[in-house]
Amino acid sequence: MRTYLKWGLPLLVVALLSYLIWGFTNKLNQKQKTADRIQTLPTFTAYGLDSSVIHTAQLANRPTVFIYFDPDCEHCQREAEELHKRASLLNNAAIILLSSAPLTILKTFAQTYQLGKLTNVQVAHIDRKSAYETFGFTSIPDILIYRSNGSLAKHFQGETSIEAIARYIAP
Repeated sequence: MRTYLKWGLPLLVVALLSYLIWGFTNKLNQKQKTADRIQTLPTFTAYGLDSSVIHTAQLANRPTVFIYFDPDCEHCQREAEELHKRASLLNNAAIILLSSAPLTILKTFAQTYQLGKLTNVQVAHIDRKSAYETFGFTSIPDILIYRSNGSLAKHFQGETSIEAIARYIAP
């Protein structure tokens, strides 16, 4: 019995440490791949409130802001209020609010914050898995700003003022 403990316990500790190191390294590699992938506008598909398909080709040669949000998030609600009030600062950009919430909830959110009145703003549904795999969205709100040439200008995590976003959309 002592022999099993003498050899088994250190082997168990080494195995556990190896597993933890492997998991950490794997997670770090995944984050790096995502960071590399979002440096240019990735190919994506989302569904607008009218069930229309929104994809990468529609955004060519125009600065684009992606805001990943949840309708129940207070920060996201404040972001939507500010977007409605200060939309003129972002007139030359396409703004796409992406969420994994059902379309019925997204329609209510868009009506509540009068986002349908803004010509350059679209509210769209994207599958949670697709949002993570395509854009690397992990928190809400999560904001990606792309220049008109498709290169990443800035990535914000958390509530961000419209003025801060506008600084990265220079024509």
